[in-house]
Amino acid sequence: MKAWSYLGALALGAVTGWACSADSDANGCPVGSLDCACTQGAGCDLDYKCVEGFCKDIVAPGTSSAEGNESPDDGSDTPSADEGTSASTTASESGGSTMSVDDTGSGPKLDVGNAEETGPQPCMETGCRQIDLLFAIDGTASMIEEIQALAAVNAFSQIVATLSEINCGDIEYRIGLTNDNDAGFLGAGAGGNPWFDSGEMSEAEVAAAFNAATAGLSNGTAGGCEHVLASSHDLLQGDTTGFLRDDALLVIVLITDVDDRGYYDQVGFGGLCDLFLCQETPNDITGMYDSLVAMKGGDPEAVATIVVAGDPRVQQGANSCGQPATCCGVGLGECAGAHHAPRLWDFAGMQVANNGVTLNICDGAAQIPDAIEAALGTNIDLACQEFEPEG
Repeated sequence: MKAWSYLGALALGAVTGWACSADSDANGCPVGSLDCACTQGAGCDLDYKCVEGFCKDIVAPGTSSAEGNESPDDGSDTPSADEGTSASTTASESGGSTMSVDDTGSGPKLDVGNAEETGPQPCMETGCRQIDLLFAIDGTASMIEEIQALAAVNAFSQIVATLSEINCGDIEYRIGLTNDNDAGFLGAGAGGNPWFDSGEMSEAEVAAAFNAATAGLSNGTAGGCEHVLASSHDLLQGDTTGFLRDDALLVIVLITDVDDRGYYDQVGFGGLCDLFLCQETPNDITGMYDSLVAMKGGDPEAVATIVVAGDPRVQQGANSCGQPATCCGVGLGECAGAHHAPRLWDFAGMQVANNGVTLNICDGAAQIPDAIEAALGTNIDLACQEFEPEG
């Protein structure tokens, strides 16, 4: 339901006092390290705590992490969510995190300490050692650019490499793919599984298999009732393949240029629009979130979400049906780019701690692989460290 191309890529790589788009902050201090900026999810390495945007070693009330090093006052140069033309690098009002990506294409990685000052820091033997990663991608025709950018073998290889390095490395992962229209798992992995397992496939084989599987994403419609969130939830709820593991962190990546059977899609705009807009009742996002948590033994720290959709705080216009758009298409005579996705934004905001990330799809199709890689290397890394599987 959006145009074939975007406005120019928006400003990326901004660094604020508590959100990063590179390995180091503006002063060259490794993000997440002692006395350096926290990650965009307000996280820090080891047992450091994020205090006013900086990582501090708080071992007891009134104890400072370093003598003579004071946190900046509230007047630091942190931009507001309204500044700029892209999704801000601040936390969204609903509780999720927004982020931009490094324009070098490398994306931020979570540091484990300032080696120059303290020497190499040992990896913490805590957190998850397994990740179940499900991509749910809108398969309508307007998503061709985004699908091609993400499915490129070289681009997805970088995502897989970052995934395998989470929480000091040695992560066992599974990657599944589905569309927005209840297609089930797409593609075939080793061992007869409909998903791709690092225990049975190399990183190169996983990237190639994901690329091949995207050929099945098309949902056979022109749009109107896309539902990446509901589709992924229903797949996991009814899955009999054994994709979900009890001790794995579940990460769902939702990529769409519309909301999940949301406001913009519903009938009621009047005129001819009611003939082709969605007439299905939207799923309750709170119920879906609670259901996913229940699938993970009732532990909210075991569920994380990366949303790539239209930022509902940014409006470039509206199409002929009055649907609000985050960005406009080119050459269609109306603003029919990526539409607002408030339900998906709210769903990301329901996640605990660092587990929810929102990315603006209007930053451009080519930026999506880098943005997802960045989210894996920051928020999802921290979510994995904070999730302690039972036993």
